Amino acid sequence: MRVPFSDVPLDVRRRAARVLATVTQDHLWPGEQPRMEPRFGEATPVYRPDRDEVAYWEIEIEGVTTALPVPEGEAKEYDKGFIVVSTGTHDVPIPHFSLSQAPPSRQLEVLGEVDRVVKLDSLCYAGLDAKGNLVGHLGTMPPKLTGLPAELPKKLPQGAATTVGVTRAEDGDATEKGRLRSTREKRPTAEAWRSWNELAKGYAESYRLHLASLAEHAAPRWEVEALTEKYGEGIRSGSSHTVLLLAEGDVTIEGPAADLVSSELNPQPLPPRLRLTPKADVAVRDSSFTVSLKYANGEVEDLLFFIVPDQAPTRVVTASGLFRQGV
Repeated sequence: MRVPFSDVPLDVRRRAARVLATVTQDHLWPGEQPRMEPRFGEATPVYRPDRDEVAYWEIEIEGVTTALPVPEGEAKEYDKGFIVVSTGTHDVPIPHFSLSQAPPSRQLEVLGEVDRVVKLDSLCYAGLDAKGNLVGHLGTMPPKLTGLPAELPKKLPQGAATTVGVTRAEDGDATEKGRLRSTREKRPTAEAWRSWNELAKGYAESYRLHLASLAEHAAPRWEVEALTEKYGEGIRSGSSHTVLLLAEGDVTIEGPAADLVSSELNPQPLPPRLRLTPKADVAVRDSSFTVSLKYANGEVEDLLFFIVPDQAPTRVVTASGLFRQGV
């Protein structure tokens, strides 16, 4: 089931590296964790019932102390966290990560022999054996939904509050604000799936509106990913930025602003860490530069950056806005 980190698609590994570089900064490091340099471990493909191909990669983070829940008794101490990375625009780029909990695949293995991991919602994962039978699951299994509308309404209709059974003041006598009001509108129903096979076959239809809404919610974050690939990451002049290499290799810095960037490569502990510190003012016309990484296995990465000059106005975005789900 698991594969070496190097077998994961390059773009997925780079997204994981950006996340790890961000969440391991001193001001974001969990206070209860001893300060260490985490590294990438093995990776597990994760599927979703409505998609044939791999939908996510669970990438293990070694060098941290985490908790491994067990069916009975207290959680055991474990030595791996994780980052879940989406393979496409069906979900946000990073839907789940933790530096305090063991990877979902490891938690599922406590329940039995798992051959495949399936992600059902933000925090629910199912483990299947080699024959496709359900071994167990984490989190609450999503119910079977029926009677959904053809599409989600763009806005609530007039008098929509009556669908939750409460009359608004403007809908009736002000002396009857708490009066329940019946409705003939057909409402969706939720019930338990009869079997894993029924869930797997009915998931796409049952959750088509939710999955479409999730993709719509994720679209702006993928636009940021696309802009980063096209124009690069911005580094404010005088600040330092850490780039995690995906393996051991050579580094070169090229481009119009290459001479304005100082760099320091720390090859150990793995993964190697490249520290970039640019310096430029608003007089610099082209502040772009490229970090070229050539790995021992023959892979090549060209990472684009640009310097945000001194005195240039910027807008601050909190780190909490980077991810959809953190534990």
